[in-house]
Amino acid sequence: MSDAPKVRRSRRKIPPPPVPDHLASETLLTVREVAALRRSGVSTVWRDVARGTFSRPIYVTSRAPRRRLADVRAIVAVRAARATAAAE
Repeated sequence: MSDAPKVRRSRRKIPPPPVPDHLASETLLTVREVAALRRSGVSTVWRDVARGTFSRPIYVTSRAPRRRLADVRAIVAVRAARATAAAE
């Protein structure tokens, strides 16, 4: 047997690179990518969908929910504006 220490690898995915604005309306994101853009967890995204405070996904297949990048950006912008207004 080897006494070498085991190397732990991170399971977190790196967020995708920014998408150009001219492709924003066509880009579909996974729930993990949406959570990274919102800086929240995956379970928080699904909780907000259940509450009705976040848009429902588009199902590409029965097991592949996706959201349009333009919709996510719009929701994030509205929430940021509300937070700024509440802070004033």
